[in-house]
Amino acid sequence: MSLSDHLSVRAPAQERRFPLTRVRLDESSRQASPIWLPVALGASIGLGFAIWSLASGGYGWRELAGITALLVAASVAEAFPVPIEGVAVGATSLATIFLVAIAVVYGWAAAAVAGLLAMALVEVARRRPFSRIAFNCGVYVIGGIAAGTAAATIGDGTLLHLVVGAIAAAVCFYLVDITLLAAVVSRSRQMRFLSSLRKYVYLTLTPFAIMASLTVILVVLWDRSPYVAVVLAGPLLATALYQRWIHGALDRLREFDRLKDEFIAIVSHELRTPLTSVYGAALTLRKHELDDTRRNQLLDIVSTESARLGRLLDDILWVGRLDSGRAEPFITRVAPLELVSDVVDATRTHLPLGVSIELRYDSASLPVAADPDRLRQVLVNLMENAVKYSGQGRIEVCVQPQYGTTRFSVRDEGRGIPVDEAERIFEKFYRLDPNMTEGVGGTGLGLYICRELIEGMRGQIWVNSELGKGSTFIFELPLFGPH
Repeated sequence: MSLSDHLSVRAPAQERRFPLTRVRLDESSRQASPIWLPVALGASIGLGFAIWSLASGGYGWRELAGITALLVAASVAEAFPVPIEGVAVGATSLATIFLVAIAVVYGWAAAAVAGLLAMALVEVARRRPFSRIAFNCGVYVIGGIAAGTAAATIGDGTLLHLVVGAIAAAVCFYLVDITLLAAVVSRSRQMRFLSSLRKYVYLTLTPFAIMASLTVILVVLWDRSPYVAVVLAGPLLATALYQRWIHGALDRLREFDRLKDEFIAIVSHELRTPLTSVYGAALTLRKHELDDTRRNQLLDIVSTESARLGRLLDDILWVGRLDSGRAEPFITRVAPLELVSDVVDATRTHLPLGVSIELRYDSASLPVAADPDRLRQVLVNLMENAVKYSGQGRIEVCVQPQYGTTRFSVRDEGRGIPVDEAERIFEKFYRLDPNMTEGVGGTGLGLYICRELIEGMRGQIWVNSELGKGSTFIFELPLFGPH
């Protein structure tokens, strides 16, 4: 467990004008400095004694090989923590199993150095802020010293004392880890220390018990024969992979439930609006004597809202077909200019006031390999989106030949799309304005359907956009036949 699971801080900016990197601390790091600075300082002093002890300890190549093997295992375990369902403090690192084993078998000095290297390698590779690296490395160094000291105090070489020493070492490492973690989190978040400590102990007690048991097994096997201890790698790896699979499956189920609830809310709203309009228009037509102008207006409402309902149901049915793999396209030769011209002409017939649409094309455009119905559906969706989000302005539709493909684009002068949402708009149910603060509704299915249909025809689709300056949706389809 490390501070990175609990404290959200940004990496410090680098000053490029000087040859030395200046360490800048954000507000959270400054608030927690009374904790992490003493931890880092104390760990540095302990590390100095550990290095001196290792240098004068006379370790042989077998001991160094064993320490190196456990260090590599600890580094890998730290780099790939295991998410445990029900543990709400982030993924659990299994590195402590191997670090405590080093402390029990090879002593506190080896554990301190191994703890520093295991954490530093991972944190530096992740480009963590200096304060986080210093604190997390300090926790592992102090934890290794405490674990090794406890094991040396209890152990005398017998199996019983080895087991008790391993348990004591695991407990000491855990107490150092959880206490310092609670201290720095409570300081940075302005919380009471004891309440934070109780919370983290409650949340981490189960994984600690599991890791302590595995530590005892590893220590006993390693003490008898390091080669025999290798058999523990299989169960550990299987456990880690299984936990990752379980966590991923549960995350997918939770996401499915969220999407289901969101889908029900969106569809109920999108259905209610046109149904209310149709129902109101029908009642008015039935109960009142109306002139021809008013009657035609109400009939237009019925026609428009009925078409809207039809498009909504079509989108829902298409999503079902796409998700089930029952929407295989019928690829044939398609003349792009003729098809695009038809769609543009049809769109012009119901453009709102203040919106115009233009078609630009290269007369040399060659036939494409596509399903004409699917291609028409994509173009209709993109043009209707452009009309809906433009409000007023010009919509430009382009058809241009590219090397081996034909490029289609639909450009509007609407609000544009934020850069961080440019990829997500092609996700199912995703909407730029979910609360409809700008009065633009929709199910969030149109662009998802476009992407699936284009990719089904071996094409690709993307968007170029700048906030406040409109968007350009672009897709390319391969040419028909050898070119």
